[in-house]
Amino acid sequence: MSIALPSPPEVIRFRRSPGLRGIEVLDAYHSPRDWRVIGDAYAVTVPQSWRGQVRYRGLLHPVEPGMAFCNHPDEALVATPEGGRPGSFNVLVIQPNLLEEWLSEQHARPLRSEFVAITKPISEGLLAKFRRLFITLDRSDSNLQLQSETLELSESLVAELIAGANDAKLREGPAIRGTARMRECLHEEGLDIDLETLASRVGLSRFQALRAFKRRYGLPPHAYQLCLRVARARSMLNAGAPPADVAVRCGFVDQSHLNRHFKRHLGVTPMQYVKANSASKGRSSGVYRVGPPLAADPDELTNCSDWRDKR
Repeated sequence: MSIALPSPPEVIRFRRSPGLRGIEVLDAYHSPRDWRVIGDAYAVTVPQSWRGQVRYRGLLHPVEPGMAFCNHPDEALVATPEGGRPGSFNVLVIQPNLLEEWLSEQHARPLRSEFVAITKPISEGLLAKFRRLFITLDRSDSNLQLQSETLELSESLVAELIAGANDAKLREGPAIRGTARMRECLHEEGLDIDLETLASRVGLSRFQALRAFKRRYGLPPHAYQLCLRVARARSMLNAGAPPADVAVRCGFVDQSHLNRHFKRHLGVTPMQYVKANSASKGRSSGVYRVGPPLAADPDELTNCSDWRDKR
């Protein structure tokens, strides 16, 4: 005789970040309820496991994972889960003035703030950007990262979900102008500079700054900033600073945050790096290394950043 397991409890939360003006995220997990909502902003709902119907603008719209449900400000909707079964979804809430900013920054001619459809299948690329932002909103302490990832999401969101965007020409900013100065700002103005400040230093919009920097250096500004944080951490560890202090002084949330990014960039943890450094100082000659043995053929190391740096 099988015993039915209790359903997970419903969890609802609303999230904002001081570094992201005009954005709010609603997370609903294991929600069995009917939703009756009138919002003051645009919203894009991304189902994870939720299935059901939404009554909106006088019609019933079936909604399921793999699609987006898009609604406009000051319009009522009633969402009913299929068979009363609980499901999970996330909602990106976008204030009208922010959506208008996205459209004016990205496109050379004016576009109306109008979704191309109420329900629409979305690409894996756009879905991945939604998921990345939903995760980053909790984990990142970098306003530059949050703003950059939001703008990258906005470009795909506008292209797929806004009426007329596919026929409109993108506003191309200067390809190179200002990118060297942005790089200088990242090196000179500390590790907490945000995208809006970075763009204003060179007279570009945030969207133009993001695209120009990525085109020039192959990384968005927030990824470049993270490389700088890891480089500074490495220098401080070489100078003998304890990893816990290094984490705080280099802008990481805590030591585990430093550990994760340090290993992702350099292949070893800060403590492994410190031990290797200490051991090498105690040797009069030779090489001390940590990690797997080096390949016999240097050509096999072409995917290793350390090798590329030394070539």
